[in-house]
Amino acid sequence: MTLIVEDLENNRIDKYVSENTEMTRSSVQRMIENGNILVNGKKVKDSYKVALGDKIEITPEEVKDSHLSPENIPLDIVYEDKDILVINKQKGLVVHPRKWK
Repeated sequence: MTLIVEDLENNRIDKYVSENTEMTRSSVQRMIENGNILVNGKKVKDSYKVALGDKIEITPEEVKDSHLSPENIPLDIVYEDKDILVINKQKGLVVHPRKWK
């Protein structure tokens, strides 16, 4: 994907790209750091100020397969009906896997 800067002069590249694509600012910053986003064919920092006519090249990141699998853990269900489920989560139970770099 290629963006040509036509407006918003003097804005940071991470902000410009996130506002003109569906990517989040944090994912844009990571992609800039990894060299997946280039300006005029060169690697820049996320603080780079875009200028009119800059050519921003965006190379999508490779999607890595997740090796996560659900565990069969007994849950303490406090209340349940057709619209809501209340669970008494036990201490130390991870609900979102941690992302390691």
